[in-house]
Amino acid sequence: MILGLDTSSALTSIAVVDGTRVVVERRHLDARRHAEVLAPMLAEVCEAVDSSAITAIACGVGPGPYTGLRVGIATALAVGMAWKIPVHGICSLDAIAAAAYASEESALCGDVFVAVDARRSEVYWAHYIAGCTRVDGPLVAKPGDIDATLRAGVWVGHGAAMHADSFGLVLARDAAEDALGYPQASWVAMRAGLLLASGAEVDQQDHMPLDSHGEDTGATARALRGAALLPARPLYLRRPDAVAAGTAS
Repeated sequence: MILGLDTSSALTSIAVVDGTRVVVERRHLDARRHAEVLAPMLAEVCEAVDSSAITAIACGVGPGPYTGLRVGIATALAVGMAWKIPVHGICSLDAIAAAAYASEESALCGDVFVAVDARRSEVYWAHYIAGCTRVDGPLVAKPGDIDATLRAGVWVGHGAAMHADSFGLVLARDAAEDALGYPQASWVAMRAGLLLASGAEVDQQDHMPLDSHGEDTGATARALRGAALLPARPLYLRRPDAVAAGTAS
């Protein structure tokens, strides 16, 4: 079994999966309460399963807000260290894409695009083809700045729902239980399990400091091309909104 966590969006979610079966799952939708709700949710999940049967932890590594993202990753690493099991990172947009390709609504749509809220009237987005293969992204942009041909396609993710007027067919609904809207820990865990079963290895990304702060120029997307199983480090595409006094440019 695999324990999954994701705090890359307004949704805090945690789940245990066995293959493609969700054994137990908890969710809480509040962008400001990741740190407050995650530990109690973890305790509830651990009470519902035999934790000794959990062989790995998968955490969504973003892209997402600076503080919330680190809550989930730090928790995953701490539990992994305590239980002496490996911790793997999954791009949180990949979890939404995996859910989209498994859904009856979009399984036959071919190319799928994922967009989640990046604040500042922007979205984090990525482009996928059948098999949940990410061919471009993650990137950050204002919806109107994304190529019009791409915007006319099939979109999922709560960012697409927020800016539905800018996109073609939007399948996501802005609800906590909607796996086509927010990254869900269950899909993070199932995606990791599938990759591990296929023999995928963690791409250490030594050539690209994914957790460094800086404006996204597409370098992150180029570095992540073909990489699905990632180290458990936060995936940032730009500098955090908050800066120390005297450091703002």
